[in-house]
Amino acid sequence: MNKRKIGLCFLAAFLYVVTSPSLTHANNVTLSNVQVGYRNPAAKSVAVLFNLSWENSWRNKINHDAVWVMARLSDLQASSSEKKLCLLTVGGLNPSGTSCGTNSDLEVYVPQDKMGAFVRRTKNHSTDTASSSNVMLTIDYDSCGFSESSKIAVTLFALEMVYVPRGSFYAGDNAVSSASFRRGSADAAPWPIASEGAMTVADVASGGYYYFSAGNDGEFPTGTAFSVPAQFPKGHAPFYAMKYEITEGQWVDFVNSLPSAARLNRDLTNSAYKNSDSVLSRNTIACSGSPLVCVSQRPSRPVSYVKWTDLSAFLDWAALRPMTELEFEKLARGPVLPLSGEFAWSSTDIAAADAVSGSLEEGDEIVTTSLANARFADAVLSGGDSSQGSEYQKGPLRSGIFATNTSDRQTSGAGYYGAMELSGNLKEW
Repeated sequence: MNKRKIGLCFLAAFLYVVTSPSLTHANNVTLSNVQVGYRNPAAKSVAVLFNLSWENSWRNKINHDAVWVMARLSDLQASSSEKKLCLLTVGGLNPSGTSCGTNSDLEVYVPQDKMGAFVRRTKNHSTDTASSSNVMLTIDYDSCGFSESSKIAVTLFALEMVYVPRGSFYAGDNAVSSASFRRGSADAAPWPIASEGAMTVADVASGGYYYFSAGNDGEFPTGTAFSVPAQFPKGHAPFYAMKYEITEGQWVDFVNSLPSAARLNRDLTNSAYKNSDSVLSRNTIACSGSPLVCVSQRPSRPVSYVKWTDLSAFLDWAALRPMTELEFEKLARGPVLPLSGEFAWSSTDIAAADAVSGSLEEGDEIVTTSLANARFADAVLSGGDSSQGSEYQKGPLRSGIFATNTSDRQTSGAGYYGAMELSGNLKEW
């Protein structure tokens, strides 16, 4: 554990850095008090210190959650307000140039691509709030095109994640009419995924799998023979996945960090999307100005109206990738046997949420519908923002709203590893 104390200092010479405010999203992951620390001109690096906290954090013998933190720099002297992703200086567990800050129960893991850092617990801990002051990351500002003479601003972004460990699982749920995977033309048995090795499809005689097409563009017809290569992620290897659906607040952070021209392609208020700056189906995003700037009235609410290309662009910006359908099955079910017709919380029981507390939804509202664990089927909402009109009554609830200090997997609507809203709220790509 790197416990080296870092003193704040003024930046000398030409590199001038200011910090940008951070927003709070989902279950209150908060980056605050972002400050500049040690600068190393020879290494072209600068340390950034910040306070970090997030709710509903845990670590147990199965898995843990984490916060994925990215650093972006923008040029204060340029006409564009683009925020560029910068690499960290060193990869590994608690590498040089990083610190977990005042909470020694945390650690910093930087993947080898150095595009960001996971901050996570080091010891088993029941679910509660994790926090630390003076967490430190060191940015390689040369990696994103800046120099000692640049006048730059530093912005940090954070996403809550869950860790999915290595292990076997089943894909498909035994439901003949709805399973996406079938082993043999008359057999509804799920696919056992026991490795990341190449998979033979539509070759049942030699022990392969039978693929049932859902009829989407680009899919092979049912019964087509093909091979899924070893490089394709199948969910057996460990991976991290986002704990919550992408929120409106995260979406506007993304759009507002892009180059001016690129923002127009992600404007959810134009005619290719909801075609309005008004609230539609509980989507509160509005965009205006040149360069375009987007805002959200409800930053903790999942973002709707996005297309596949928008999702891909957001994940690329966040230094992540889309999960595969096999990984989705692992994330939802875990290593347990499939149950025909089950939802992501390993039960066929589901109860719709149609009421929330309070008169405004500002991030602390709760579901008041008894036993509800999902939002679906355009249920008309009462309470919260619903009094403002019909466009506030049908649509998603804030991310993670079903998770409480006393909820279990079914009542919170969680997948096996703690990811939320895998069934319900918004459809999954």
